[in-house]
Amino acid sequence: MKRFFNAIFVLLFLFPVVQNDICRISAQAQSNTIKGVVYHDRNYNGKLDSRDKPLKGVALSNGRDVVVTNRRGEYELPVRDNAAIFVIKPRNWMVAVDDNQVPRYYVMHSREGLSGDRYGGLPASGELPGSLNFPLYPSKEPKKIKGLIFGDTQPRNLQEIYYASKAILPELIGTDANFGVTLGDIVFNDLSLFNDVAGSLSVVGVPMWYVPGNHDVDFTARDRVAGRGAWFNTFGPNYYSFTYGPAHFVVLDNIYWTGEEDNPYSNYTTGLGEDQMQFLENEINRIDKKQWLVILAHIPSEASTKWINQEEKERFYSLLSRHEKTISLAAHTHRHFHHFVGKEQNYPGEGPLHMVSVGTVCGAWWTGAPDIYGVPHAMMRDGTPNGYAFLHIDEKDWSLEWKVARKPEDFQMHISIPDVITIDDSGDKVKVLANIFNAMPDAEVKMRVGEEGEWVDMECKSQKDPYRVAEMEREEKMENLSWIKMTGVVASRHIWEAEFRPEFDNPGFYSIYVKAKDRWHQFEGRQIIHVVLP
Repeated sequence: MKRFFNAIFVLLFLFPVVQNDICRISAQAQSNTIKGVVYHDRNYNGKLDSRDKPLKGVALSNGRDVVVTNRRGEYELPVRDNAAIFVIKPRNWMVAVDDNQVPRYYVMHSREGLSGDRYGGLPASGELPGSLNFPLYPSKEPKKIKGLIFGDTQPRNLQEIYYASKAILPELIGTDANFGVTLGDIVFNDLSLFNDVAGSLSVVGVPMWYVPGNHDVDFTARDRVAGRGAWFNTFGPNYYSFTYGPAHFVVLDNIYWTGEEDNPYSNYTTGLGEDQMQFLENEINRIDKKQWLVILAHIPSEASTKWINQEEKERFYSLLSRHEKTISLAAHTHRHFHHFVGKEQNYPGEGPLHMVSVGTVCGAWWTGAPDIYGVPHAMMRDGTPNGYAFLHIDEKDWSLEWKVARKPEDFQMHISIPDVITIDDSGDKVKVLANIFNAMPDAEVKMRVGEEGEWVDMECKSQKDPYRVAEMEREEKMENLSWIKMTGVVASRHIWEAEFRPEFDNPGFYSIYVKAKDRWHQFEGRQIIHVVLP
């Protein structure tokens, strides 16, 4: 099946007219509405002709309204300035992708263009064609899907793109994931790197959907819409949706930049705005209640970045609570953790909303001492190593696995315990900490000493990871470095601890075992200690 998908993409590249029709035909409206046809492009030429079949029941949007094609494949939408007109990819159909594996399913429309002073943005519109038609291509999708999920890639420069090219991407070439998603902060303020990042990720070989972040804004623009000009020109809409297999994905731009000039990099809050809220409501009302709804955004809905106002946040939660099978994935925090949004956050659903703050490709912004290959260790602020995730969804359930960069799949925890333990009569207990990167808060975690020891329950206690603290203290003493020191450490939400009294019959080397189990996964870890006489 993977080869079939790749063959289809190659065919699309042979017909650049597909890209020209769909990618950037920005235009000034000649009327208040735009009409067109969604069709099965049977001859892969990107143009509606007699061989093609109109498609009924396909949704399209202008970033606010959502309409569905009739039996002749026809639609009609109000034209909005500084907005996209896009087809919403249905199940078992695909859209064209470009050479960088970026999906092209839209038309950007702006009468005057959108740009700041620093980076090229979206050019001013030309004329819309009389009919704006969107081709689709059949592609059978499995009942159980696998999505590759990247948190912030966020390079400052080309060198940091090369870090990902060494530490992350080689092990993903040939992945069996069906598609990928990058959850914002594609770059670290330098928007000229957009195409280089997309090009590097294209080697993975799957379509990659992009979510905008707070560092993907041209801060020299006049307002938050113009600040997305370079984004529109590279990736298309800043919010949109698509269906894949049993799940419907809604990408949101929840960065509400205030445009204040004293510190543009931090003058933003979490927010959607009325148009985006209306689009979300239309999509939730439209989709099948049996589908999974996956919200993809950059800032977690429960994060230190506050919402623009409480009313919008409550409305957002009210909309999500209408759809019982809802998942929320975000990044931004440079940590990896699960959070269940419930009554204490005024979530009105019958059950809590499962939100995941997905760890990042860049870890802690590509900081920390480099290894022999020149790549920083980049440990995140909560002690989680940098890496990426896989999202698994079938008709009944879903799960998310975390993969540490350049480590085996079963490397899922740090165990912290003294290297040397002395056998004496003091009666002092020894503390064991286990930072289990992807474990849920209610995971059952136990430890034992040696092969014959009894399993002891471990308790989840939010605290700083000892490895992260020790490394940061070590790096703080270094001077005249060619690399960036790590800074900042926050409490991890997934550290478990226990104590035991060292009662050993003989000195020597012993194993410490930790095992954890939650509703998705079982994790195991080991550490060696040296027991000595006084």
